[in-house]
Amino acid sequence: MIVREGSLIIQNVICVNEVIPHEDWFKPILGLRHNLVNDDIYYTSPVIFKMKDQEDDPNYGTYTYYIGLNSEVDVPKDAFFEQLEVLEIGPAIYVRCSETEELEEAYALLENYAKEKDWKLDPSYYHVTFDLFDDVIIDIYAKVEAGDNTPW
Repeated sequence: MIVREGSLIIQNVICVNEVIPHEDWFKPILGLRHNLVNDDIYYTSPVIFKMKDQEDDPNYGTYTYYIGLNSEVDVPKDAFFEQLEVLEIGPAIYVRCSETEELEEAYALLENYAKEKDWKLDPSYYHVTFDLFDDVIIDIYAKVEAGDNTPW
């Protein structure tokens, strides 16, 4: 895996929060994409998510999912989602994982890279999921919170 420096910006983003078992992390992605598509609205980005462990149960996490749409939508007051004008992940460093078994290695690689550059990372990693036939590829983004990253 190669660590790259960059940013990711997505417009017209739908955001959903769910507390689910870690083993079910992918299920809301399928439902989100399926429920958003109609004649006028369609998604224009991969599904992005971040996770925070539940303090009272390590088998569960609070997952926040994001997906970009082709336009803004009217969000009802009782909707299970919210809309963001823009999701900006950056400045950041990221790696691409072709296997979900590589995630822990990817986190360590990002942390070591940041340590070498004397950067402080946001502890919440963003996972950008891409479909590849019957599999998924995940880019893991870590926002750089502090340090000299002025060339970006």
